[in-house]
Amino acid sequence: MSEKKKRTKFTGAFYAANVMEIFERLGWYGYFAVAALYLTGKPEDGCLGFTDEQQGMMQGVVTFILYLLPVITGGLADRYGFKKMFALAYLILIPAYFLLGQVTSFGGFFAVFLVVALGAAIFKPLVVGTVARETDETNSRFGFGVFYWMVNVGGFIGPLVAAIVRGWGWIWVFTLSSGYIAFNMIWLFIFYKEKRKESDS
Repeated sequence: MSEKKKRTKFTGAFYAANVMEIFERLGWYGYFAVAALYLTGKPEDGCLGFTDEQQGMMQGVVTFILYLLPVITGGLADRYGFKKMFALAYLILIPAYFLLGQVTSFGGFFAVFLVVALGAAIFKPLVVGTVARETDETNSRFGFGVFYWMVNVGGFIGPLVAAIVRGWGWIWVFTLSSGYIAFNMIWLFIFYKEKRKESDS
């Protein structure tokens, strides 16, 4: 009977990626949890007054992009490096989340929402790929369990915080989502140490 291998310790990049996953989910679910109310609520309440059809169309297109683009952005990460692509995602998401709270027309909001979808589609395969790269046969199952737990933590806390700050004004929902991503940018350059790119190995 073969001896069971000792589980390898997780790397710093693994922990850094999981922290970034929490804050990215805080930003996404913080907005998404109150999106329907903001998009279709009355303008006199600070909302946009879009129709249910407009809301459904926007969210359908964005969801499609979120599942389609990672096939492309994941390949770009292998070529140019995960850290650079993380930074690109954050450079897109930080202003885009904030601008969601500034535009009021359907076309303007839809355009900015598509930019948010682009940033999220760049981020998504990077964090999953980091977990895959930074684990091995001894700890990958546990590692992905930790990762999905981080997803749930962000998805649980984000809407709760958004519900609180919404009472201060809608702009705070978007400012907070932007702030979460700004934190990730700082965290990235301090704690994320990348392995060599696949194209260099």
